[in-house]
Amino acid sequence: MRDYETVFILDPALDENQVKEEVDKVRNLITSLGGEVTSAEPPIRKRLAYEIGGKSDGYYALVIFKAEPGSIKEMERAYRLNEKVLRHIVVVSPQKAKAVVPEEPKQATE
Repeated sequence: MRDYETVFILDPALDENQVKEEVDKVRNLITSLGGEVTSAEPPIRKRLAYEIGGKSDGYYALVIFKAEPGSIKEMERAYRLNEKVLRHIVVVSPQKAKAVVPEEPKQATE
């Protein structure tokens, strides 16, 4: 399994209970696909850098998890089908990505 992070922006028209339900849906989706949620930060309502669908703010949520690479496509499909999600992204965790990058070769000294 690989370490991933997902950030998604939810519709600002949702109330706190609906936002919690949407975050729980993402957590449940991850576990149903064989993944494991490592941590999740509580959603924060913030102003968007630019309007999305006429909305100028939204709830930002971050979930850090472990999953098989094949399950990411299904997760992104679920995001696209959910009308309450304005934007989403799933990336390999930056901490693990740094460990994979090889060091630059050392130059020989004369």
